[in-house]
Amino acid sequence: AFFSGASTAMAAGLFATTGGGGASNEPTEIVSDRLVNNNTEKVAEFTGAVKATQGNFSITADTLRIHYQGDLINPPKDTSAKSQVTKMVAIGRVHIVSDQYIADSDRAEYDPATDVLTLIGENSRVTSGQNSITGSKIILNRRDGKSFAESSGSSRVKAVLHQGPKE
Repeated sequence: AFFSGASTAMAAGLFATTGGGGASNEPTEIVSDRLVNNNTEKVAEFTGAVKATQGNFSITADTLRIHYQGDLINPPKDTSAKSQVTKMVAIGRVHIVSDQYIADSDRAEYDPATDVLTLIGENSRVTSGQNSITGSKIILNRRDGKSFAESSGSSRVKAVLHQGPKE
């Protein structure tokens, strides 16, 4: 029962958003070398070549942590496991693919309550078509479509924007 709960919980985050993740009614599959759930600390951790997919959305990372409230294994009958996820963190060689963009970073944090994805790490990059943004921290508000990028140290924010054909 836990594994299906964790998969359902995953669908609540990066997958089932208005910002272009996979369709929420499609099954979610998470494959990793190891899964440890700590119900006391409210964290489920997938480690070792993690790949999570739902429809046309996928995320790969070395580690994927799902923070939750309540009991993920046996959620109350009136509460879905999806609504229990409070935060998701992907760490190490993070690669995200959706219909709208491709993102690469050292770390990605997702807050389902605000639908905000934060990429952290030197040379974090989001690519959409031929356009790209690179920075040490990129914040994507998937609900309203706004983004923010910043640099650190000697690196600078870089945007590469291509014009479409003239009509």
